Amino acid sequence: MIPQTEETSVPPGGLESDGTSPTTSTTNDPVDGAEPLTEFQIALRLGNMEKAKELLFNAVKVNEENRKEFDRFNDINVKMNDGGRAMKNGQYEEAFSNYEVVVAEFPNFTEAVFSMGLAKFRLSDIESAVNYYRGALELNPDHEKARIAINNVVKNTFNDGNNAYRRGNLEGAMDLYHKVLTFDPTFTRAHYQIGVIETKRGNLSIAIDAYSQAINIDSTFYQGWFALGLAQNKYGNSSDALKSFQKAVEIDSTYAKAYSSMGDIYIKGRNYEMAIEVLNTAIAVQPNYSKPFISLGMVYMELDSLEMAKIHLEKGTSLDPKNGGAWVRLASVHNQLKDCESARIAAREATDRKKRFGAGWYELGIAEWCNGKGNKTAALNALEKAREDRSWRQMAEYEIDKIKNPAKYEE
Repeated sequence: MIPQTEETSVPPGGLESDGTSPTTSTTNDPVDGAEPLTEFQIALRLGNMEKAKELLFNAVKVNEENRKEFDRFNDINVKMNDGGRAMKNGQYEEAFSNYEVVVAEFPNFTEAVFSMGLAKFRLSDIESAVNYYRGALELNPDHEKARIAINNVVKNTFNDGNNAYRRGNLEGAMDLYHKVLTFDPTFTRAHYQIGVIETKRGNLSIAIDAYSQAINIDSTFYQGWFALGLAQNKYGNSSDALKSFQKAVEIDSTYAKAYSSMGDIYIKGRNYEMAIEVLNTAIAVQPNYSKPFISLGMVYMELDSLEMAKIHLEKGTSLDPKNGGAWVRLASVHNQLKDCESARIAAREATDRKKRFGAGWYELGIAEWCNGKGNKTAALNALEKAREDRSWRQMAEYEIDKIKNPAKYEE
């Protein structure tokens, strides 16, 4: 439930606290009362009721013709009080009708416009409520209660969107985030969340636009720059992605995820020197983040620096033991280093987590056979499972043939 904002109405008792009407001046005052009436309208716009009453009282004293304005305002004062009582009694339609009469008589009466918003809010017509709150702010930009009311609606609608997102209701979440933007087009996080959902849907160009709108509103929103970079990279624009990640770390020099993602781009471009630099930076700023360790392991595998690869992959898998791909790479390194037992352990970790991933079974087969000195049956069983993965079928069949027909491969 969105927090309710306290309603404001004209205090009971009419214009005069003692119930009397203002006395008309009997002197021939040259002032025609126009200035007090203008000031009265200003006070009404700003919601300063005491000042409005005083100015209207003075206007009547100066010129009897202003009594009609006095009587008219006294009538709508009664309507405001009637509206306030109806609100307290839960009669929100009746309250709105009273306030509507007031605004018809005095369109610049800020508190009446604001109270119309409160009534609509209680009637769960949130869009109309926000429109009336905005109307109050247009009349009086310093109307703090109207500003708070809009902010409450925006934040609570956004939170409703987040709750829908967590439940997996992406359509409902998207509708609520767009509704937030109808209330406040500058709400950065709503643009960002729209980008997140569009990324999940595979609508990368729309996601990029949403993230771009978020950072155009708040250029210091480093998570927005990071998300933009991820979307750009998936979209095939690695150069712009790199710039977005660099912007993210300019804003937050401890943002390890951005350094790590920069490393991925450098690895893909075979710029291993820069990859090592940014990945080590990621580790320095967040030593318990697994991804840069795993990525460095991949770099050192490419550079045939197997001991360094082993060190980083062991650290990476200790930080993220559910990462089947990292266990496969570690098993491969151990196999290349002829450490069959360690390779067997790593490969089994991989197959436990990714049972249909041929790479894990392939490395397990290699480890079980252990250069012709291991368990032939276990090796063949593992390689047969690797063979079920089309991507690994050819390599698995080659190793199976080597085990079954060793003479064929003797030099």
